[in-house]
Amino acid sequence: MLRAKRSRPALYSEMRARDILRALKLVTIPMTTPDELRCIPLFATLDERALADAARHMRLCIYRPGEYIAYEGEPPAGLYFVLRGRVRLSRTAPDGREQVLAMVGAGENFNAVPLFDDRPNLTTARAMSAVRCLLLPGDALITLLRRHPDLALAALREMAGQLRSLAVLVEDLAFRSVRERLARELLREAREGAAELTHQELAERTGTVREIAGRALRQLAQEGLVRLERGRVVVLDPAGLARVGDGEPDT
Repeated sequence: MLRAKRSRPALYSEMRARDILRALKLVTIPMTTPDELRCIPLFATLDERALADAARHMRLCIYRPGEYIAYEGEPPAGLYFVLRGRVRLSRTAPDGREQVLAMVGAGENFNAVPLFDDRPNLTTARAMSAVRCLLLPGDALITLLRRHPDLALAALREMAGQLRSLAVLVEDLAFRSVRERLARELLREAREGAAELTHQELAERTGTVREIAGRALRQLAQEGLVRLERGRVVVLDPAGLARVGDGEPDT
């Protein structure tokens, strides 16, 4: 998103004032079982001993839609594993402009980078729906990786996949038009033929402003590729939208 917003310090101050009391209540006593961990791809191939070892360190966190889980530039709490819901990861410019980097869903994890380079959180994480996730503290993660080489290899595979996704995002922002980026995002987000996204959210994810995103969406609607509804976009012609996303000329 390129629309100017409040400065980062002011914005984060409001976030903290709204969320800090609830955030203190989010982390509960350990209650994760090895069987529950096996449902998470990172742990799926581990043996029982490694699963039990990891389960002892997990904490369950629950967030309401719109709540902030982690803040860019602050010390990391650990590695998060999403059990249910969706989490938006973004970076914020000094003038308040925001760019969405990824949407994280069930089975995926986020916030690994600062745990390995000993630096602050790389992104701000916000719950976009009701979210349940597990938190593995950073020191516990490092201990587990040293004890269980298979977990270390699985973590490397996960980080490699995340790096590939970021490379695709950079490619899209650098080489594709807003129209093409919108088409690709709509196809990624379509659920049962519809993407549950507002114009503002689409703009934030595709690196543009709401007005330009809205104009491009109306053009796609006029071409019969999508139908615009309140709070969502219905995909009418996935094949046609895919051609737009690939930059193919109109036929």
